[in-house]
Formats: sequence, C-alpha cells, structure tokens
Amino acid sequence: MLNNNLKYLLSLSVIVVLAGCSSNSRYHEIQSARLGECSHMADKEYHECVKQQQDSYKEFKKQQTAEQ
Repeated sequence: MLNNNLKYLLSLSVIVVLAGCSSNSRYHEIQSARLGECSHMADKEYHECVKQQQDSYKEFKKQQTAEQ
C-alpha cells in the first residue's frame, strides 16, 4: 500500500511539474495528498500526521518568504 501511495505522489508531482504550475500550487497539491493519507490512520497517529503536515507548511512558507 505504501508503495502504491508513493507511486501516486510521484505521478502527481510529475504531472504538476510538467503542467508548469507555481511552486505554491504544487505544494498544495502534494499537501492535499499527504493529508489524505493521514485520514486512514488511527486517532493518535492521525493527529500527529496532521501536525507534521502543518509544521511542514510553516517551513515551506518561511522558505518562500525568504526567497522573495
């Protein structure tokens, strides 16, 4: 199952990159897929997964701000 999820994320990433979307759009597409994976976890794992994704977004926004 994990292997299929990685293939899905990789395929999605390649499609988005080839479509020429902005980095912000790409990030949100990938983020959405990752959060979808969180929904299949048990309660405690779910909350940890969501928190990790939120932390990743904060780091992403810091990096975007620093580049601009």
